[in-house]
Amino acid sequence: MATDPARLVAESQLVVTTTPATAPVLRAEWLHPGLHVTAMGSDQPGKNELEPAALAKAHLYVADRVAQAEAMGELRAARAAGVFDAHPSELGQVVTGAAPGRQSEAEITIADLTGTGAQDTAVAAHALTLLGEVGTVIRT
Repeated sequence: MATDPARLVAESQLVVTTTPATAPVLRAEWLHPGLHVTAMGSDQPGKNELEPAALAKAHLYVADRVAQAEAMGELRAARAAGVFDAHPSELGQVVTGAAPGRQSEAEITIADLTGTGAQDTAVAAHALTLLGEVGTVIRT
């Protein structure tokens, strides 16, 4: 079991947060080249998992729904802190190619998922299709 979150992040390429935290559990200074963070716990107003500066440090930040993330996601906290004023793309735009995704393996990326069940299902179905196209077998 990991006891040092900074070390855990330093040794990871993917971090998924899904906590009931009302204060950041992941600090911006821990982000490193190539890291992807999916933040899923800020699904209600007042919840916050990422230090607001993390969004500013990321090369790419996407939200499942920008309007929803501004009301109750990591984007809300970053806007309130005055550290992120860009208009981010939505996950659906990246998945369909309407907006760019990660441009290099060295980029730091953050996905802020505040809870859109239909979109979660669509993303999973698309990923399953892509995996099938490259020959990956998934048994359900």
